[in-house]
Amino acid sequence: MPELNRVGQRYKKNDRVRKKTVGKTRPLLPRIGTIMDVMVKTDKRGHPAFYYSIQWDDLKSPATHAQQVLIPLND
Repeated sequence: MPELNRVGQRYKKNDRVRKKTVGKTRPLLPRIGTIMDVMVKTDKRGHPAFYYSIQWDDLKSPATHAQQVLIPLND
């Protein structure tokens, strides 16, 4: 089995990010927000997985998302 290239923590507190869009059936505005908190959880193999509490610009309360669904705002 090939060795996986694990990615470390990509974002820090107060970084601006946007959420990936998955479908193109309906044009949606990108969701943009600010990272409020970083959480590290371990998966069943003991590898760290990074989750972020994000305050979206269009919502009142923060939401938690995994690192793989986020894109830096400047990309």
